[in-house]
Amino acid sequence: MADELLLLHEKPPSRYMIAGWKPQWSDGGEISSGLPRYLIDKVGARKIGEMSNTISMMCYPFQVPGTHDAFRPAATFVEGLPTTGIVRENHFYDAGNGLVIFLGEEPWFRIDLYTQAFFQAVKELGIERTAAVEGYNGPAPPELERSVNCSYSKAEMKQELEGLGVRFSSYGSDRRSGPTIGMALITLAHYNYPEVEMFRLGSMAPMYSFLTANKEPVGISRDHQSFYDIMRRLRTMFKLEIDLGELKQRGEAESAKLQSMLERVSSSNVNAKEIIEKAREDFNHTPYVEPVELTPGLDKALDDILRNAPEQPEEE
Repeated sequence: MADELLLLHEKPPSRYMIAGWKPQWSDGGEISSGLPRYLIDKVGARKIGEMSNTISMMCYPFQVPGTHDAFRPAATFVEGLPTTGIVRENHFYDAGNGLVIFLGEEPWFRIDLYTQAFFQAVKELGIERTAAVEGYNGPAPPELERSVNCSYSKAEMKQELEGLGVRFSSYGSDRRSGPTIGMALITLAHYNYPEVEMFRLGSMAPMYSFLTANKEPVGISRDHQSFYDIMRRLRTMFKLEIDLGELKQRGEAESAKLQSMLERVSSSNVNAKEIIEKAREDFNHTPYVEPVELTPGLDKALDDILRNAPEQPEEE
C-alpha cells in the first residue's frame, strides 16, 4: 500500500520541509495556502513528486449536496477531450539548499492514509524537521509584530523552539476542539511516528468583528506581515539563505493601510473604537529578534580586542 500512496520523481538532498494546505480550515491571512506558494514562485522550486491517485480518490469527496462545485476536483477539456485527470494537488517541490516545500489540499477522509503518504515522503526524502505553517484570524493590532503560536511532536524540541519567540499552544486543553491539519499531523507523529520531528507555526492575521460601510470585513485577507514573521523564524532554524525584504515591505504597507482604516473607523464609531482599543490592550505576543552570526574572522577580532583591553583602575 505504501508504494501506492506516494510518487517521487526525484530525491534531492533534503533536510527541512515547509508544509501548507489549500483550501483548509486554518488558513487565516492565506498563510497556509499563500506562504508556500510565495516561496515556490520566489525561488523557482521544482516539483519532484506528489501524493498518488489513491489519496485523491480516498481522502476527498466528489461533491457535497447544495454546494455545486465547491468541493469537486478541477477538470479541463480542450475540444471536448479531457486534458487532466481527477487528481488533488498534494505536491512536493525542491527549493534547493536542502529545503522541500509541500503544498497540499486538506483531506476530508482517511487521515490515516494521508498521514502515511505525508510521512513516507518525509522518510524517503531524508527530511530531518518539518514545519507546518497555518493562520487564524483575530483582532491583531496591525502596527505590531504578529503573534506566532507553536505546537510540536517531540518533547526535546521545546528548548530550541523557545528561542524562536513563540507562544506554546494549549489548544483543546480546556474543552473539546478539533485539530487543524497541521495539529493533526503533529499529534499522529507524536503517537505513531516517534522518529519524526514536526512543529506548527500559527500566526494571527488581523481581522476585526465589524464590517465597513460596504459590508466588507476589516482586516488583511493575505497577510504578508505574517508571512514575514514566520519566515524570519524559519530562516534562522533552517539556516535558509533567502531575502525577506519584499515580504517586509508588503507587510508594512498592508499594515499601515489597515491602521489608517482603523483610525478612521474609531473616529466615527464608538463601539468599533472600544473593540479596537480592547484588542490592543489584550494582545499578547512574544517579540522575536533574529540572532546575528559573526563571521569567524570578526568573532576572533572581537575576542582579541576583549583580551587585550587595558584593565580599568579600581575605584577608591
